[in-house]
This record gives sequence, structure tokens and C-alpha cells, in this order.
Amino acid sequence: MAFFLASRLLGFVRQAAITAVFGIGPDADAWFAAFRLPDMLFTLFAGGALISAMIPVYTEYRDAGRRERLNQVVSGIFNSLAVFMIVAGAAGMLLAGPLTDLLVPGFDEATRATTAGATRWLMLSPLLLGLSAVARGVLQSERRFLLPALGPVLYNLGTIFGALFLTDEFGVMGLVWGTLAGALVHVLIQVPGMSRVGFRYLPLSGPGDRAVRRVMRLMLPRLLGFAVIQSSFIFVNFLASYIGGSSVAALGNAWLLLLFPLGVLAIPFAEASLPAFSSLWSRGDRDGLRQQYHWALRNVLFLTAPAAAGLIAIAAPLIAVLFERGAFGPEATALTSTALVFYSVGLIGHAAVEVLARVFFSMQDTRTPVIVGIGSLLLHMLLSWLLSLWLGIGGLALGVSVGVLLEAGLLYWLLRRRLPAPPGSSLSGGAIRAIAMAITMGALIVLLRWATWPGGGSSLLNAAWLAAYVPAGAAFYATGMLLFGGDEARSALKRVRARITGANGPGRPLA
Repeated sequence: MAFFLASRLLGFVRQAAITAVFGIGPDADAWFAAFRLPDMLFTLFAGGALISAMIPVYTEYRDAGRRERLNQVVSGIFNSLAVFMIVAGAAGMLLAGPLTDLLVPGFDEATRATTAGATRWLMLSPLLLGLSAVARGVLQSERRFLLPALGPVLYNLGTIFGALFLTDEFGVMGLVWGTLAGALVHVLIQVPGMSRVGFRYLPLSGPGDRAVRRVMRLMLPRLLGFAVIQSSFIFVNFLASYIGGSSVAALGNAWLLLLFPLGVLAIPFAEASLPAFSSLWSRGDRDGLRQQYHWALRNVLFLTAPAAAGLIAIAAPLIAVLFERGAFGPEATALTSTALVFYSVGLIGHAAVEVLARVFFSMQDTRTPVIVGIGSLLLHMLLSWLLSLWLGIGGLALGVSVGVLLEAGLLYWLLRRRLPAPPGSSLSGGAIRAIAMAITMGALIVLLRWATWPGGGSSLLNAAWLAAYVPAGAAFYATGMLLFGGDEARSALKRVRARITGANGPGRPLA
């Protein structure tokens, strides 16, 4: 969590550096649009799809003590992925121009040309990040989370370097060079960890290996699922390119702000839980798996409900303090904050899906989450289009939020049918308490903001008031949850006390 927090904080620094240089004008639109295609390639074939298919298979061989077999499997995945990414990256470079015309037809000719040029070079990043993803899957399976979490920190530093030192001379391409440098460091930092777990690379292993083919079969539904997610981003960008100038950049900035609480509060729980879920399932411990996933889900909802309410309450002050400088003016703040408010409505849905989908992956069922995801995509595309006619980019973001909330609810209902809730589970009651207290907290912050916010941009006074709103809201939420029966709040308090005193705190499910 600490490194996820550092990565997200650096993400703010990265976005502040980019927006200070480009604002949310044509170059910013070009950067966000150019990043989409290589990011989609990586996410589809080497991101969550690969890791969610790889960790259950790796865990099965590791628990059986078959270490030499693991070297063959991991090497086969490395080699297969490298060949695929080289071929796909070369195709992306050659077709960058036509793909840009297809994906963002609303851009003017100069912006499309900048987008295509940046896309060509960024197609190198999926190869580097893909190899790093395989290493991350191995290290997470071995319960070693430090280096995989450090990689994104260094990746962000590369983009920040490009924004601060290279954009004056190279423009948008300065961001590209910095990002590629960060991707290279991202993969190199995993090498010591792979060595420590005893991995030995076998160059002749490949897709013919039976276990590698099994991982690929498990990936196929998950690939479709990520294709669904990426189609969502492409569709949103497509509509945004017609809404008006700066809409793509505003939505991109708002989405990256939403990823901060999601990345710090939900994704670490989900990633750390997948190896535990897989071990419990492979050992046949169904009761343990029920308890583990309910524990993870309760804690994720407890943490993300106030984050969602807080983002809605302080969207405009937050964006003003973080980004309103240089080319990023008050109009950009207003546009971006609108998108952030409506994206934040779906934060708890995104967080719940991160946990619930991984329970299915641990059971080596990658199909069910994909089918549910396709349904949610079709719904959100329809809603985003209809709502955008009424609310502009706010409607686009709200459609995404409604779709993911319904996706989370359906996944939980299906999981309850397979793995009924453990005796004494109070997920619904705890979720209602957390949401109600979070809404109350958000209303309090809105009143506090109305009474005290001085207006303006990124002044020190504004930063001080923003820094006061966050702990005030957090203290109110934590106190309320402690007073009104929040088991997660009491458990967290006991663990903090145990850490401080050095005593053994209360037990929790094995993570």
C-alpha cells in the first residue's frame, strides 16, 4: 500500500507537470489519445489478463513443490509474450495514422498528426511492461509484493522527467521519451526479485508447453474482458472528441484522479488477495475462501466509500490546487471537476469488482466476469451516449459509473450462489453503514468548503484549506463508524494499537 500510495502521489505530480505545460489543449488531447492504444495493447495481453491466469497455475505448481517445472512455464510465458508484443508493436507503428483517424475522428489534422507520431514510439512500451508483468506475476505468487509495487513508482518518475526536462525541446515527444525510459526501469527493477526466488530462464521453452497453453486458455476470456474495458475507454474518447475541445484531456485527468483511491485502497487488497484466494481454492478450503473474500470486500468498501464521497465534495478545490497553473486555467478546472464528480459515483463499484473478479480467477473461472463485464459495457455505452446529450462529459462519466455499479452487484450475486456468505457475515449492513456515513461526511465537507474556501487556484492558502478538509472528513467518518457499529473501524483501530504497543493484534484471515 505504501508504494501504491507513492505511485499515485507521483501520478499527481506527473499530471501537474503535464497540465502545467500543455493545459487541456490540443497537445494534451494528443497525449491522452496516443497513450490509449499502447496502453490497451499492454492491458489486454500482458496486464491483468496474464496475471489473473498465471497466478492460479503458478500457485498450483509451487504448492506441489515442482520448482523446475515452474522455470519451464515462466520461461515459456516470457518467450511467447515477447514474440507477440514485438509483432503487435510493429503493426501498431505501421498503422498509427489510420488508427488515430479511426479512434479520434473529431480531432483537427494537426492534433491527429501529433497523436499518430507519439503513438508510433509508445508502441515500444507494451513489450517492456509486458515482460515486467510476467515477473510481477511470479513475485506476487511468491508473496513478494515490494518490487512489483516499486515498478510503477519508477515508471511515473520517467514520465515526470520527460515533462519537466524534455518537453521544452521535444513537445509531446518529450513525454514519450520519458515514459519509455520509465518502462525500461520498470522491467529492470524486477530482475533482482526473480533471482532471489530462484528463477532460471530457459530460452527454448515456448507456447508448446502444456502449462503455458493452459495459461493462455485461461487468458482468453479475460482478454475479452479487458477488450470490453478498453472498448469503454475508446468509446468515451470517441464521444468526447465530438463534445468539444479539451474534453478528452479533461476526462483523462479526472480518470487518473479517480485511480488514486482505487490504486491505494482497493487494488493492493485485490492483488495481495489473489494468491491467497488461489491457495485456498486449490486446497479445497471453501470456508476459508468465503471468509477471505468477504474480509477483503468489507475492508475495501469501508475504505473507498468515504474516498468517493470526499472526491465528490472537494473535486473543484482538489483539481485547482493540483493542476491550476500555467496553461491549466479555471475553465479547465471546471471541466475536469465535472468529470471527476460523476466518475466518483462509481468508485465503490470499481473497487468491489477488483476483489470479486479475482475470486472467480482463483477458481480458474475467467469466463463469468467477462460475460458480466460485456453486459455492463453495453449498458454504460448506451447510458453514456444518452446522458452526454444532457450533461456533456459529466454524462459520459456517469454512464461509466452506473455500469460498473451494476457489474459489481451482479458479480456479488453470482458469487453468493457459488460460495454462500459465511455465518455471521454482515456485508450488506456494513456497506449501508459505510455509504450512509460517507454521504454524511461528504455533506459536512461541502458545508465546510462553502464557509471557508477562498476561491482561486493553486495558492498556498487554498492548499492549506484543502489539507484541512481531508483529515476533518476522515476523522468524522472514522468516529462515526466506531460509534455506530463499524466492525472494520474497530478492527483497524485494534491493529494500529497492537502495532504501537508491539502486542499481537486480533487475528484476521490469512492474506
